[in-house]
Amino acid sequence: MANILIRLIDRVGEGTLTSAERVSRRAAELSIAFREQDEVAKTLLAKKREEEKEKKAEMEDRLSQIKDAVSFEPEEKKEDKGLELEREDLEVDFNERLINIISDLFAGFSNKGPGNFFTNIQEDLYKANIMMPAKKYIALSVGVAAISAAFMGILFAIILTLVIGPLGSIAGLLLGVFIFFIVLVIAKSQPKSKVKARSDAFSKEMPFALRHMSTQLTSGSGLLETMRSIAKSDYGVLSEEFKRALMEIERGATIEESFERMNLRIESPGLKKSSRQIISTLRTGGNLAATLKIIAEEIAREMRLKLKDYIQILNTFALMYMFVVVIAPVLITTLMVAMGIAMGGLLMPPAMMWLVYFVFFGIGIYMSIMIKRFEPKV
Repeated sequence: MANILIRLIDRVGEGTLTSAERVSRRAAELSIAFREQDEVAKTLLAKKREEEKEKKAEMEDRLSQIKDAVSFEPEEKKEDKGLELEREDLEVDFNERLINIISDLFAGFSNKGPGNFFTNIQEDLYKANIMMPAKKYIALSVGVAAISAAFMGILFAIILTLVIGPLGSIAGLLLGVFIFFIVLVIAKSQPKSKVKARSDAFSKEMPFALRHMSTQLTSGSGLLETMRSIAKSDYGVLSEEFKRALMEIERGATIEESFERMNLRIESPGLKKSSRQIISTLRTGGNLAATLKIIAEEIAREMRLKLKDYIQILNTFALMYMFVVVIAPVLITTLMVAMGIAMGGLLMPPAMMWLVYFVFFGIGIYMSIMIKRFEPKV
């Protein structure tokens, strides 16, 4: 561990890599990330289509054609030629360089035990839109966990040794091991948390983007031109997803496939309705602008209903919170004091009273967290 820390410090202190080395490394990482995410997209689409085959056997031929259509390899040589940039644009910031150093130092652990712990990490990275190879993410997670465990373990070992004696060093080291596994669990769940946050942010912008698309289509713009307009607008995650859909279309996918992949990355009922209508219109024709406007109004109405329900829940929680945090502790304290005066002594020792207050305090924090979780993303 000491050698790893020394190497880490030496690597951080070195100058930036030469432009050719940085370009080659970044191109290789992007190539691996694109290849992995394309494979994940194919796998997820295959699973989805297998489920649809069981329900609708007549779509079997169409699904096989789509599966054949998305089988393509990224044009690595073409991408490499477009990476000729000036040296000013090749400066790597400290965070990126530190990530590269940690992932290089712990790259050997990506295929061992920690690698088995990170099951389906490629699918999670794809859905979270994290452009990083799975092996690099695993190595980075192991490195951060090991460094955090070593630092916290040594710190707590010193503190506990001064407080409780020699046994404190053992307790500190055990705490370091515990921190190592906690950081690994957090690193594994981080992409899924990002997927949930991205889906909420996407759904929040859906009504405005659909109205934008409806206006563009009504004015005579085509669907691809409308998608480019959405991608250039400031709709946050929604604009990012449309940029990625356009990139997939440029790489050989159809509009239908790009929306199917978007549904794999984003969990949004509004997106499913909109994409289903867009795909249906592409197949059979129809007034897409009017339909998207109706869907936008439905989504906006659902968001208003969710907000109204949340306000009603919030009123109930406010009463409960006031009772638990304010009324109940005061009532118990008054009752204990009154009964103690009547009986000539306290019925409950002070330590027990503090424990009761601590329990009520914990319940108040839990209720605050629950109120925040119920808050609609509108």
